[in-house]
Amino acid sequence: MSQLNQNTICHLREMARRGTSVALMFKELKNRLGRDASIVTIIDYMRSAFCLTVAEVKPLAALSRNEQRDIVDEALLHDLVMPEIDKHRGEWDT
Repeated sequence: MSQLNQNTICHLREMARRGTSVALMFKELKNRLGRDASIVTIIDYMRSAFCLTVAEVKPLAALSRNEQRDIVDEALLHDLVMPEIDKHRGEWDT
């Protein structure tokens, strides 16, 4: 993983604590990182923020495989990734 902005990681964690959907966290990351943010960078941030494995964060890539990298099924993304974020809460919410 490249050097990640710790303020962005803290912001993602705070969003999760407030119950923000995974799709909104994804959109926030895209906004913070800019138009040229790669899916790899977005995945790196989500993995770092929430102690996720590649397999646990894989739905982000699978559900955003379009030209604009927009989520095609926000509810499904949330159903797949939020339980993983919650499962690791003891690791990231300290």
